[in-house]
Amino acid sequence: MSNTPNKYLSNSLWMLLEKSARIVSGILVGVLVARYLGAAQYGLINYALSIMAIFTILSTLGLESIMVRELITRKEEKNKILGTGFTLRLIGSFLVLAGATGYSMLRDTPDKTWIVFIVSLTVVLQSFVVVDLYFQSIVKGKYTAIGQVVSLLVSSIVKLLFIYFQVGVYWFAAMAVFEAFITLLLQWRFYTKESEKVWLWTFSFQEAKQLLYHSLPLIIGSFVLMLYQKSGEILVLRFLRDLNLVGQYSAAVRMSEASYFIPVAICAAVFPGIVNNRNNPELQLKRYTQLCSIMLWSACIISIGGALFGDFVITYLFKEKYNLSPGVFKIHIWGAIPVFYGTAWGTWMLAQNKQRIVIYFQVWNLLIYLFSSFYLIPKFQLNGMAYAVVFTYFTGMIFTLFLYKPKESFGIFFSAMHPKQLLEVFKYGQSQIK
Repeated sequence: MSNTPNKYLSNSLWMLLEKSARIVSGILVGVLVARYLGAAQYGLINYALSIMAIFTILSTLGLESIMVRELITRKEEKNKILGTGFTLRLIGSFLVLAGATGYSMLRDTPDKTWIVFIVSLTVVLQSFVVVDLYFQSIVKGKYTAIGQVVSLLVSSIVKLLFIYFQVGVYWFAAMAVFEAFITLLLQWRFYTKESEKVWLWTFSFQEAKQLLYHSLPLIIGSFVLMLYQKSGEILVLRFLRDLNLVGQYSAAVRMSEASYFIPVAICAAVFPGIVNNRNNPELQLKRYTQLCSIMLWSACIISIGGALFGDFVITYLFKEKYNLSPGVFKIHIWGAIPVFYGTAWGTWMLAQNKQRIVIYFQVWNLLIYLFSSFYLIPKFQLNGMAYAVVFTYFTGMIFTLFLYKPKESFGIFFSAMHPKQLLEVFKYGQSQIK
């Protein structure tokens, strides 16, 4: 029996390990940081991170999945693909730095602008993340997982020391840069361990043109997605004008969004397998249906668990300083269902080179998000922001089912929700472990 399926399973497990470590770090250390800083200062850091995240699309340029696909299908040109992708990301990272800082200078006080500038430096260091894309293409996610776990461990220890010595908020903002630097060093080490050489990377204008052409729909779609995923803190401050409320919202959303690492990790791990099955449409569709089954069932379990135990967990973790966070969390956690499904659907569209279709749905989602936010925040205050997010996510999922090949889409959706499909996934996983 070929060991290829085992490679994909192992890759998935390694990437899930990394994401799980990130979740544990976010809960154990992130909660301590939030409690130490207080809602206002914690809100300040997350406000800066939100601004940086929206501008980050200027750095990533939607290249990640496109580069993975190209590295799989054109292995012999990897140095040209990696070199061109790195150069484009490096140029974009300086645009992020300028754009995010400039925006903050026009709208915010100097202390907020400094925080935005510090966290935006992270994007420059993340240009070397193209190495991670190479590891994804050769199904060696363990390198990425090990690097991320080590950097998380080191940064978590440093954050605990910061709390112990009671340092200021600027030091915590700088931790994002420190963590990115550690990740860069480890990725460089693992890349050379594979007998690869960075100095062999080359830049090609023709390659850049081709990558940007294919990634243009993803650039637009990712920018729209980032607007309605990361602008919550900005809208809360815009309407409610209180950094304390921004911190309360951030604490709840960070806990809820911790689960979003699951679909990202699984989809990134199985994406090469779906692409490699492009000559067998029936098997490719089966694998996608199995992926949807994992996504939908895990999201339902997470959402129900969060709704039942959210009050106790959030109150226990964040204490009385974040008294509004439990209510926000119990609303926001239901967004996991459409987010998990949407991540799988986006992977399917990319595998079929239909990423342009995603743009229309993303633009529609953004319009719904803006209208619902402007109506629900003044009406329901902090909870209104959470209602707007969940309403947008579910509306987007429903429109996807009804408007994109509805017969096929509903067939896959209901098949994925059938317990028999999930049982087949578990049996398949057990057979590959054996």
